[in-house]
Amino acid sequence: MTRKQLTEKHNFIKDTIFRVKTILLSGNRILKNLLNPTLKFRDNSQLINEQLISFSESDLWNPFDNKDNWILTAGKVENLRIASKKINGIEIKANEVFSFWKHLGNPNIGQGYVIGREIREGCIVPTIAGGLCQLSNALYDSALKANFDIIERHKHTKVIKGSLAEQDRDATVKWNYIDLRFKSNFDFRIETELSSDKLIVRFKSKQKNLKSEESILNQKKTDKLNDCYSCGNSACFKHPDRRPLNQKIETTTYILDEKWKEFDDYVKSTTKENDNFIIPLKKNKFIKTDRYLWKALKSNKTNATTRQGIYRALKLRFSTKQNNVFEMILELDKKIARAAANQIPIESTHLVISQNLLPFIYETGFLGGRTFDVLMNRLPIEKLQERLDYAHSKHPESETLNDFRTTSKLANIEFIALKKARKIITPHSEIAEMFKNKVEKLNWHIPSKSIEHLKGNKILFPASAVGRKGAYEIKRLALELNLELMISGRTIEKENFWEKIKVEKFKGDFNEVGLVIYPTYIENQPRQILKAISKGIPIITTSACGVDNLENIKTVDLGNYEQLKNEVIKHI
Repeated sequence: MTRKQLTEKHNFIKDTIFRVKTILLSGNRILKNLLNPTLKFRDNSQLINEQLISFSESDLWNPFDNKDNWILTAGKVENLRIASKKINGIEIKANEVFSFWKHLGNPNIGQGYVIGREIREGCIVPTIAGGLCQLSNALYDSALKANFDIIERHKHTKVIKGSLAEQDRDATVKWNYIDLRFKSNFDFRIETELSSDKLIVRFKSKQKNLKSEESILNQKKTDKLNDCYSCGNSACFKHPDRRPLNQKIETTTYILDEKWKEFDDYVKSTTKENDNFIIPLKKNKFIKTDRYLWKALKSNKTNATTRQGIYRALKLRFSTKQNNVFEMILELDKKIARAAANQIPIESTHLVISQNLLPFIYETGFLGGRTFDVLMNRLPIEKLQERLDYAHSKHPESETLNDFRTTSKLANIEFIALKKARKIITPHSEIAEMFKNKVEKLNWHIPSKSIEHLKGNKILFPASAVGRKGAYEIKRLALELNLELMISGRTIEKENFWEKIKVEKFKGDFNEVGLVIYPTYIENQPRQILKAISKGIPIITTSACGVDNLENIKTVDLGNYEQLKNEVIKHI
């Protein structure tokens, strides 16, 4: 098609006629819907564990894109993230009609859709909510494979290379008069998912799919791509101004929470000029904390979830809630994570995420179409709760081992997200061993060694006296071996816990310490241990501390009291 032909095809008069037709057809559809309404279905979780009866998979990213139209594909993927969540999990009753637009609603009004690619009158043009046809294509493809009754379906006017239209299995949609509708004679469930590079649609049901294997369809000839950003015909009436789209190259976004020295150095070493950052709070004249002052931050590339960050800080500081503080922290993290997810630039195809925010961002669907790495600073929730159960089996009298508890649903969401992560980044040796096939192991930051350390003769227990930190083991040791202890934490299992044992508050002077004993079940950030290493003080701890193979460390098996006792006897 020549420049002249394309310009004539898309002149002002023809475009006006097209818009008038759209209005009339839309009005006609509204009238039909009033006379014969369709239902909107929900996730009743009745069929979630049933067998798969149909499946469709399609590429999210177009390998034939050039630098100019890539941003439209990024917009399309963003729109699919929003739309697929509205359909994922719905369960449709037998002989009820599924309507695409009934579940998505008007995409032009307040739903967060961005500019993507739409096929209009034979051309690919930028438009709000462009790209939703990939979802309707996949739904139609799955419905055909499941042998459903197709009530309404419309073909595209153009066939895009690599799309289902090549196999005549496409279904274009246009709000609200071009819809996709189908039904089945049995109940079924629709599940949608965006992996890092695929859109996946699954149908589940109790009913077996009895449809015979289809023959290979003749692929239709692919039409040449008439893309408004690459056709070169700037004289065409439909040719848009590029400037409002603020076109950029793909980037990484770092969604960060509290700064660790190890992660701070890693982020600084990996970030590039165009990368973006999202943090809970920015430091300013009112907010003085350095907790989120990562070295790599750039003022013009950094956004903050300020309202949610302030709320979390105040809630944690002034809350009087004592039971299951972990559950409260998770709820506060969720608010920050969801606000951060809404700030991810559409051109970011890779994310680096602090672990505590990961499950909540995954839950939003905004990780679809992206790869992501995780800055991992604690055990996975599933393993964390297994560890607490193990500790409770050893010490059922503990009043603190109900901490760090949450729902199995959240634990499962985090499990799936961690499984799909491209890379796990951590200095913690126990976590690194769990993810050894995809871990990037960082070195712990050990403070500079003292020129001279006066070795003391006191024993330090570098934590609060709670069950998960090994308080019962250290108490038993003190009673059996007549030990005097220094304790660094403030929390205690219960009143009179240290009865008959001489204890004193550790004030941070390692010159008084001759031995560190730390039989912990859980440790995320062993800063006191690292300081002790820098002073050359011998340390007896468990693998849960995450410092295996470091200098002056003796590691004993988790929960093995006799092994612990034997090692302590060697050092006193």
